Amino acid sequence: MTVEETVAPARSAPPLTVWLALLGALTLWASAFVGISSALADFTPGAISLVRYAVSSVVAVLMWLAYSRRRREKAEVPARRDVWPIVASAFLVVVVYSLGINYGEQSVTPGTASFIAGQAPVFSIMLAWLLLRERVAGRGWLGVGIGAAGVVLMLFADQSGGVQINNGSLFVLAATVGECLYFVLSKPLLERYSPHALNAWVTVAGTVMLLPYAGQALSSLASAPTGSILLLVYLGIFPGAVAYLLWNMALAHLSVTATTSSLYALPAITIVMSVLWVDKLPSTLGVIGGLVSLVGAGLVANRQSH
Repeated sequence: MTVEETVAPARSAPPLTVWLALLGALTLWASAFVGISSALADFTPGAISLVRYAVSSVVAVLMWLAYSRRRREKAEVPARRDVWPIVASAFLVVVVYSLGINYGEQSVTPGTASFIAGQAPVFSIMLAWLLLRERVAGRGWLGVGIGAAGVVLMLFADQSGGVQINNGSLFVLAATVGECLYFVLSKPLLERYSPHALNAWVTVAGTVMLLPYAGQALSSLASAPTGSILLLVYLGIFPGAVAYLLWNMALAHLSVTATTSSLYALPAITIVMSVLWVDKLPSTLGVIGGLVSLVGAGLVANRQSH
């Protein structure tokens, strides 16, 4: 049984706008990997997350209210049974994922970070097997094994102090697992609520959880140049509020497997942006590990693997 069969009923072919929304989310997220790398020169990882998602919260709420007004509907209120899933979703995607990427990029390049994050489909399949009891064929497990080997190589990438595990890669790996759990958890919520509403609730709840970093954020804002502050505003509006809204729109029409499989394109987009923006490339070991992982991810995504 596949994720699509389990999570959502059969649907007609999604419209072009769904695929465009997915492409937009991927492009904006790729720019986030590069932008975070630049912002770390003036902000701590915690400060980046709090300032970025504070901006995201304002924008997400405004988009939600505008959407409700346009449809002449009252703003949705989550049912009591959905409060804790929404809180858990916020913790996974705003706190775990955001902080994991920020801390990780202190020692790994944006390209390597995106390669690791691009393994989300592999983790999603494993989570579906563990949590949803979905069947995975032999080819799927072979892909998981190959993907894991590639990830192991990337754990040693971008390391200048000899052959040792780069702790930054472990942070990014933890962030990716948290994001995959968010994808699985948010899919049922999108069956009951609009992408705009869920985006606003999750973003605001996650921002509240980041308030312990308020001291770092205020200190960094007081000394950071205007360009770096504007960069965080960009990260909050576009890779934050807008990108997650676009992703929710796509996820509302597609299966978890179909949407997460699109993350295979993330490393290529990120590496191009890294060269154009900050002139940073992954190490040779990072590229090799990323390519090996993509082969494994391709095997996992094959329909014959399920």
